[in-house]
Amino acid sequence: VHIIFSSIDKNNTATHSKNVLNIIIKKIVFNNLIMSDDISMKALKFSISKNTTQAFNACCDIVLHCNGKYNEMLIVAKNSPLLSSFVIKKTSQLLNIIR
Repeated sequence: VHIIFSSIDKNNTATHSKNVLNIIIKKIVFNNLIMSDDISMKALKFSISKNTTQAFNACCDIVLHCNGKYNEMLIVAKNSPLLSSFVIKKTSQLLNIIR
């Protein structure tokens, strides 16, 4: 969600806030995938490349890009890390549930 929880992090949206995501991970003890909202939305103030890296740096496991612009998809891919074993495991579990 691209909102600012000013009492937790007054400078960053939840998508870009390590403080907000750490509350989810550590205090709620959430041990599944954390997925961003669409990083091409105008609510985020940075470029597609910075929005991507900021989201991953804040602890998102998966970053969504939904506007269908191919040139932006390439930028997202270039600025995304390789899939971790955790992401592969969790997405595989999800696919098994869906099937």
